[in-house]
Amino acid sequence: MIILGLTGSIASGKSSVAFFLRKFFNAKTLDIDSVTHKLLEPGNILYNLYLHHFGEKILSQDAQLDRRKVADIIFANKNERLWINSVAHPILLDKARNFLLDCQNNSVPFVVLEVPLLFDAGWQSLFDQIWCVYIPYFVQIQRLMARDRLSYPQALRRIQSQLSTKRLIRKSHVAIRNFGPKHAIYQQISLAASRLLP
Repeated sequence: MIILGLTGSIASGKSSVAFFLRKFFNAKTLDIDSVTHKLLEPGNILYNLYLHHFGEKILSQDAQLDRRKVADIIFANKNERLWINSVAHPILLDKARNFLLDCQNNSVPFVVLEVPLLFDAGWQSLFDQIWCVYIPYFVQIQRLMARDRLSYPQALRRIQSQLSTKRLIRKSHVAIRNFGPKHAIYQQISLAASRLLP
């Protein structure tokens, strides 16, 4: 079983690369952000931990966890961001390992994990290869502002809280430039995948 780690800065388009690998290379994929969102639903483990730590100020009127409120806190306070990572990463790693074990038991040949904070979490040893998906900085700012309805300073804070694109590329085996004509993007992915897969 070949295991690929897909990372990249916020709003770089990791999911679109995963979709292409799923569609054309039969990859079995897991998006760690989606797992996180599920664990933040009322009654689930991260919901309970966050609620206990931050209090009811992070809840919406219907008692759902308001991720925007949490984001405002952690992107303004490095210590709170470190606390969240220290709590969430071990739980998410356990979920990822269970997923990989299930794939192995079912003889899945190619697995892709989307992990935004892959290097921060120290998950490198899980993967046969790591790809970094990146886009030009000005495009990243625009995408993030539009997607999450953020001001320019808010978007900038979120990007700057993560490893720089240069460092991510340097740490990864392959860099996928997710900007420009689609055929050029798909060509990069196909070439990298054909070199990775037997």
